[in-house]
Amino acid sequence: MTISRALLFAVLVASTTLVSGCPGDGSHPAIAAHPNASSVAVPDKTHDLVTSHGRPAGKAAPREAFLSTYSNPEQGISFRYPRYYALEEGELEEHSFFLKRQEDLDLEQPGATLVATVLIPEDGYPNTTFEHGSLQLLVNDSATPQACKEPPGSGEPEAASTLKSTTLQGVLFRGTEWQYETAGTQVVERRYTGFANGQCYEFRLVVAAEIATEPDGVTKPIDEMRILRQLEKIVGSAQFQERWPAPAEESNAADATRL
Repeated sequence: MTISRALLFAVLVASTTLVSGCPGDGSHPAIAAHPNASSVAVPDKTHDLVTSHGRPAGKAAPREAFLSTYSNPEQGISFRYPRYYALEEGELEEHSFFLKRQEDLDLEQPGATLVATVLIPEDGYPNTTFEHGSLQLLVNDSATPQACKEPPGSGEPEAASTLKSTTLQGVLFRGTEWQYETAGTQVVERRYTGFANGQCYEFRLVVAAEIATEPDGVTKPIDEMRILRQLEKIVGSAQFQERWPAPAEESNAADATRL
């Protein structure tokens, strides 16, 4: 009987050990790691949405990044032009048949002032007949509104044609075009004139191209009208503001007041 009880006790101890498991057998750590395993297997979709939409998508460089702005407070006007174009303010250093200098204006348009000149680089259209492209801004504070409607002619009078008028900030600009040839060069000139701030503003656009092309076909003819449209975008960007007197004029006015 004593042996039977001892045998029964041993059987009970062995059964209890099998059910509870031995320490360090790895059965329980697997269960404890289960919650973490599930979070890795199923991504957090909400987090993914925040990551992908939390910041704005990258955008291409704005158009303005390729433009420079010219502003002249004294004349009350500003405009934008491509950065790779050259700009000269006031009197020009170079002489060119296609450009007006102040001395030319003094003879042809008394009272007119050359404000700024925008030049397309000579190599702007390589391997083409392109010879010249420019925009010049003139102002005339002695011109009347009626006279501003009738800009001086250029080239042959019969070659002039009227262009469609355009309105910039409520200012009506009338356009005129001339086409003529000179020394083997085809020239297209457009002028836009408008009256604002008590003076006449004039944009003078010129594109010139060689008439003859090279026999080998390397030099291709340019599209003058396409280049003119590029220059007209500069005209279209014009902004008008109240004119500010030059610093010298301000100081002279102050001196006159003290006297």
